[in-house]
Amino acid sequence: MDSNKQYPIRTSKKLKEIKNSLPDNITIGKLVNELLSEGNYILVIILIAPFLFPISFPGSSTPFGIMIILLEFANLSGKAVYLPKKASNYVLDASTVEKLFNILMKFLKYIEKISKPRGNLVSNMYLLKINSILIILLSVVLFLPLPIPLTDFIPAIAILVLSISNLEKDSYLMILGYLCVIGTFIYFASVGYVGVETIKLVLHNFGIYLI
Repeated sequence: MDSNKQYPIRTSKKLKEIKNSLPDNITIGKLVNELLSEGNYILVIILIAPFLFPISFPGSSTPFGIMIILLEFANLSGKAVYLPKKASNYVLDASTVEKLFNILMKFLKYIEKISKPRGNLVSNMYLLKINSILIILLSVVLFLPLPIPLTDFIPAIAILVLSISNLEKDSYLMILGYLCVIGTFIYFASVGYVGVETIKLVLHNFGIYLI
């Protein structure tokens, strides 16, 4: 075993350092500007935190989702992140930041027990671009106004696992992330199928038949 081998700093440690350095009532724009040096994925897992709650923070879905999509487009293009004024000016008060980091720490506590640097998938640039595309698609799913349980939580978990796999340099965790993505799309396909069949049944009761 190579004792000189360098391992990435654990994501939870990075988050603790970030949390301690942030001022109160910070805007998303300032958060992004202050943390760009840490990389886009650390920002993604912070922005995905509201969706890990059973009930998302009111008004957070749109600005947070937009920022995640823009961060991943920046990953794909290699350009700087563009910040729309509405999303950039969204204010995170101290209590909200506390809740966001607490929920992230809870998930990281379990993920980091099984995660470690391994495999070479995380160094494949094509796979990293695929990851960005998948995160964009999952973020779009977060925008869907579905009054159905877990429609925020399930894609958020997939985004979280994929992002942490990049930060932790863990190819096995990346594979788990792909399984989460597949599970997410199966769940939404099932929801869509049940929804369509329910509509057909209701219309059938009124004597209306769809082709």
